[in-house]
Amino acid sequence: MEELPGRPWTGEGVSSTVATDDEKAKIWSELAEILTELERHPFSKAGSLCCQSSYIEVSAVASDRFGVLTPTGPFHNSTAYYTAFAEQYLELIADGQLYTEFPVDAYLVYRFLKDNVSQLVEQGGEAKSPEKFFLKHVDDKGDHLLVDDDLHITGIIGWQRARVVPPREAFGPSLVTADMNALWTGKFSLSNDDVALTDALRQKGLSWITSRAVDEKARRFFWGLDLETEWSNALPLAVAILEAFGIRQDWAQWRKMALKEYESDERLRALLSIVIPEIGNGDPAMPTPK
Repeated sequence: MEELPGRPWTGEGVSSTVATDDEKAKIWSELAEILTELERHPFSKAGSLCCQSSYIEVSAVASDRFGVLTPTGPFHNSTAYYTAFAEQYLELIADGQLYTEFPVDAYLVYRFLKDNVSQLVEQGGEAKSPEKFFLKHVDDKGDHLLVDDDLHITGIIGWQRARVVPPREAFGPSLVTADMNALWTGKFSLSNDDVALTDALRQKGLSWITSRAVDEKARRFFWGLDLETEWSNALPLAVAILEAFGIRQDWAQWRKMALKEYESDERLRALLSIVIPEIGNGDPAMPTPK
């Protein structure tokens, strides 16, 4: 890989300043060509590529971009794939390994995501059988692209955690076009670059894009609560997730409803009993963390 020409693209243009819209349009057009080529080579399972003697097969998913998950899969349908992702986070939260400062709220968010994977499947067109899955770079922030002095893409690096994923994740809005400030601060919207790359994909004739509306659900699903350690930083992300999946309530109102809806969840009750010891025999409603 060291012999590939070019330099990692970090958003700069030819003159080393921030790339203009026209310069980024060149990047999006060439990236769209690459993604369109990837669509021509589907797989029958979701997971990570694994070398087995003389051939390559789809095996268990290596991890997510944060590197906190254990291998699971492979998966023959999108529902199982998305569900397993959310379930692993629920297990880690319940076990005290993630979001230890706000475990109840984090658990509610990932339980909500688990219960709403159907929105990713039904609206993403993955409900057809047999499903098709596609190679995806899971840390595609832009610096995975190598470009030359004229901003032509010369290669893509950093495939260590690449996985084979449903089309919504493979071809929908990702990190490379995200407004990272909006993503981190919980502003739910498509960026101008999201729209520009989507338009480029349509122009290239990518079949998944041409027949479907594009939204931020998959990106918000996998970004989740990031690895935030303080609730004040995680709360905007939680609200953005709810908004992405159609919830138009403020957090406190939704939280109260969710605690009631999931009151029979044993893992949630165990977390509540730690936060409020008397919860074992009482009402699970509790104040939202400050």
